[in-house]
Amino acid sequence: MNDPEIWPFYEKAQKLGIVLDIHTGFCWVPPGKSKYALPVQLDDVARDFPELKINAFHMGYPYSDDLNMIAMQHPNVYICMSLLVPWAATAPRKFAKLLGEAMRWVGPDKITWGTDYAGYGAQICGAVRGFIDFQIPEELQAQYGYQPITDEDKAKIFSGNLGRLLGIDTTKRRIKTK
Repeated sequence: MNDPEIWPFYEKAQKLGIVLDIHTGFCWVPPGKSKYALPVQLDDVARDFPELKINAFHMGYPYSDDLNMIAMQHPNVYICMSLLVPWAATAPRKFAKLLGEAMRWVGPDKITWGTDYAGYGAQICGAVRGFIDFQIPEELQAQYGYQPITDEDKAKIFSGNLGRLLGIDTTKRRIKTK
């Protein structure tokens, strides 16, 4: 992602105000190579294109700490929880540490919710419900100094932050209900 040959692409995306969703972390689907998705590479991109809005998928997992440090430095880099959201229900302690660290270093205003998940509707619904009901365990709050996830934090993560990035007012319904 930091190959200078793609700088013209980033330049055009920045000029057009496009939000880029960029895969970060481990590449587990062939023929992808993980060395091209290391979050630290975003430092070059974010530094050279400070107005380019970047939504880094998968929280950079398993290099989440690296992505947190990059997002902390660059106002234009956001962290997307895509693919990891189901862990709120299936691996809550692991998810609590990932989210707790992101909240500590990046804050609730730069974390976005996403699925990036090709599961069934019921599985996606379960991921939504899992995050609605999720809270960092008190034990981890005490041990690591993580703050509890508030309803306001969840509203930002679920829609407010991405809406702001995309220029969408998430407080208005767009679909008429009966």
